[in-house]
Amino acid sequence: MSVNKICIISPGHLSTNPRLVKEADALAEAGHEVSVIIADFLPWARDKDLSFGGKPWRITAKLPFGPYAPFVTRVKQVLRHNPARWLAKQGIGPKFMLEAAAHPITEGLTAAACKTPADLYIAHYVAALPAAAAAARRHATLYAYDAEDFHMGDWPEDPAFEFERHLVREIEGRYIPGCAYVTAASPMIAEALVETYAIETPQVVLNVFPRSQAPAKPKTRGSIATEPSIYWFSQTIGPNRGLECAVRAIGLSVHCPHLYLRGTPVAGYLSKLEKLAGESGAEGRVHFLPPSEPEQMEILAAEYDLGLCGEPGHTRNNRRALANKLFSFLLAGLPPLMSATPAQHRFVTEAGFPELVYPIDNAQALAKLIDRLLGAPDQLATLRERMWCLGQERYNWEREGELVKNLVARTLKR
Repeated sequence: MSVNKICIISPGHLSTNPRLVKEADALAEAGHEVSVIIADFLPWARDKDLSFGGKPWRITAKLPFGPYAPFVTRVKQVLRHNPARWLAKQGIGPKFMLEAAAHPITEGLTAAACKTPADLYIAHYVAALPAAAAAARRHATLYAYDAEDFHMGDWPEDPAFEFERHLVREIEGRYIPGCAYVTAASPMIAEALVETYAIETPQVVLNVFPRSQAPAKPKTRGSIATEPSIYWFSQTIGPNRGLECAVRAIGLSVHCPHLYLRGTPVAGYLSKLEKLAGESGAEGRVHFLPPSEPEQMEILAAEYDLGLCGEPGHTRNNRRALANKLFSFLLAGLPPLMSATPAQHRFVTEAGFPELVYPIDNAQALAKLIDRLLGAPDQLATLRERMWCLGQERYNWEREGELVKNLVARTLKR
């Protein structure tokens, strides 16, 4: 079998984009020569990225941007990005101006990708899509796009965000039709891309994780503390995550559970949650945990009683996406408490546990769900085993990774 060169491009860190890491692992495992181009803009993520040493693929470029970039680099990016946004808002300038307006790192990603010969370039996020297309054009090869989100729907449906939507629509609309293939992280994201750009239905590749990251067997209950516990994690602890509803719910619950939140907090947000906890009868029962290595998420989650997927459905993307934490919870054997966004409601119906859904932002309904689960320890232990089995048998990267390998193999053969 001939070795193909594949270049994966992202405006994020490795530690903030586990989907990219899993894809690179799978394609390297399939025998391809994989190179990765990423960004460097968060000090904490830079440190976490060090944990990915020794992978069977290589990082060919790590591009700084933002406030922590070297001064000269930062000045050049600002002098290019800010005028480009102003001109784009006026409808002035060539089309490439939209790409400079969309993200300060797009030009750097493009230059790095064009210097990296490959048979296939895979773009993650909108900022990487022009880079993948330009590199494929330079080397007369192919490019693809992985849509982890429906980026047209990233913002609230408010006229104030119409310019941001315009940038995404123009860039995706220009380059997606030329993709060798498109993958999407949920069925409803795939459907939204079809509706928006009239393309063939993308291959759905769920944001699941390797079985090797799961505990060896399910636990009958959490072990983090003697009190009942509910767990949530993300890169950022902040608003529009359903956390306010969860705080009110634990205040209403007769079992008085503790809520544990892992991530990097938005400035001032923790004090707001603590104040809300005091007002809701949950004072002292909201706890904040530091970020940890991505491959530890499942083992850490298994120490708690219940998981929280409380998406508020405040944007089109939020209503269509399936959060990473959902699949971490399943691998960990943790029943997920899921708000009834369209994507989550469809998922639990198809997966066979619709009893774990509660109406969006309904603290009373969530409290009742919590009490029903915590009030029946034997049933909860059975449910935890059921979740763990779903992770082992269906919702894992061993299955989804095969979809990626086969899709790439067919594409390169074609």
